[in-house]
Amino acid sequence: MPVRGLACKQPGGRKLAAAAGSSAGPTTQGSEEDKQYMLQALALARRALGKTEPNPAVGCVILKDGQVIGEGYHPKAGMPHAEVYALRAAGQQAEGATAYVTLEPCNHYGRTPPCSQALVAAKVTRVVVGVADPNPLVGGTGVTTLEKAGIKVVNVGGDVEAQCYEVNRDFMERMKAQAQSQ
Repeated sequence: MPVRGLACKQPGGRKLAAAAGSSAGPTTQGSEEDKQYMLQALALARRALGKTEPNPAVGCVILKDGQVIGEGYHPKAGMPHAEVYALRAAGQQAEGATAYVTLEPCNHYGRTPPCSQALVAAKVTRVVVGVADPNPLVGGTGVTTLEKAGIKVVNVGGDVEAQCYEVNRDFMERMKAQAQSQ
């Protein structure tokens, strides 16, 4: 059965893909506007570089009606993730909004609850993802959860996707190696 999800490959050749059987069809590549807001999210992620290990540095921007209504980044391991801070800032205005997240939202319980579930609960209607999360605990399941909830998921693509990968290169390589060893 074909795998459905984002059709764009991350650097290194891995597709950002939802699990087979997703109710939503393949998603598309982001627009120039999407790339600009993703760059804003990437700037937020960079604020946390060197402070989040073993987690990645992630940024999130929430946009509604052309206005940024929430921003956040993951400040350090054990603290809420970028999506949570951005959704808190947006409050109820997040309903119907677009979230720009530099890394595929997590979909597992660790020290924090799944960000994919927070986005679903906030009733965002669209999520633009910077790059796939190669963490074996995520591996496309964040996208699957969002799509099953009726949220449109878009891969930012292009050079901005490459920048989202590069900001967390060590994490990305470590997770890819971990996935290959399983």
